[in-house]
Amino acid sequence: MSCFLTCVRFDDSITTTTTTDNKQPTITGSVSVSGVTCYTWDDVESLTSNFSRLIGSGGYSSIYLARLSGSTKAALKVHAGSHRLYQVFRSELEILLRLQHPHIVKLLGYFDDSEESGALLLEYLPQGNLQEKLNRNSKQVLPWRNRTAIAFQVAQAIEHIHEKCIPQIVHGDIKSSNILLDKHFNSKLCDFGSAKVGFSSMVQPCTTTSTSSPRSKQVTMIGSPGYTDPHYLRTGIASKKMDMYGFGVVLLELVSGKEAVSAERGEMLVHAAAPLLDSSAEIGEEKVRQFLDPRLFKDSSLDLEEVKTMLCVAAFCLRSAPSLRPSASQVVQTLVKKIPSLSYLGCGKEE
Repeated sequence: MSCFLTCVRFDDSITTTTTTDNKQPTITGSVSVSGVTCYTWDDVESLTSNFSRLIGSGGYSSIYLARLSGSTKAALKVHAGSHRLYQVFRSELEILLRLQHPHIVKLLGYFDDSEESGALLLEYLPQGNLQEKLNRNSKQVLPWRNRTAIAFQVAQAIEHIHEKCIPQIVHGDIKSSNILLDKHFNSKLCDFGSAKVGFSSMVQPCTTTSTSSPRSKQVTMIGSPGYTDPHYLRTGIASKKMDMYGFGVVLLELVSGKEAVSAERGEMLVHAAAPLLDSSAEIGEEKVRQFLDPRLFKDSSLDLEEVKTMLCVAAFCLRSAPSLRPSASQVVQTLVKKIPSLSYLGCGKEE
């Protein structure tokens, strides 16, 4: 990893300011103190035209297109009915009520029956998620300038939940499908269903012991295949550095245009990139070109030095020892200094 020390240096002196307002919105009446609307189930059915258009789904929820006043669109995330999944919904709701950041999906409203079902009304992002946009079958090729901007914006979102929230938040599932894009391809981090509040949270990994064993109780894992921190898999400790590992994988996706796990070969992108990231010599231009998304070769905004920087940052984020990984604040500052194309975003200015 010595080559990366000359490519990227993280400033250990970086300090971050944290908000001193520790008040949390309460859910009372028809509207919460944060201005988020509390809906009835009849309202939910009306907003979605009786759930007529499904636009997404996950392991715990289904997402429907909703329409607010006029032509304004929104996305309604409905959690499947069960007491356990209701707790997931409540956790995500309470976290989203506390978060306000330009690169975190905005909560517009919610439905809560206080028993087993709930729904979140979120802002609608017309360009879908990053995973879809990077797919080789996508009709539109995401330009390099947009890719660096997305990396920077996601790093800012992670910095916000890690350093500027009290208490701090661990997202727990940083991946490209949890990064939504607006009409200008600005990114919004979403899906806080796996999030943990606090500096770190002990989460016991799933066991494979027999049903007769007292330890056989099933515990839900957090994270997704291809993005999950190996340290978490070994220890069950979900920390902020777990998020940085997932972010490192997203950087590899942005550079290569490949999925975190190959659908054809089942190979993890981290493993495919290992020979490049673990090189003891300077990253050669030919190796960079071999790893780079070939659709970018015709892109006039492509800068191979910026590609090397992205790979260097990814290499640090993917280090096996969490203590050796950079913080989100360090990544934000490094990208500002080393990626000139970010200047059009006005980087360095306060949000």
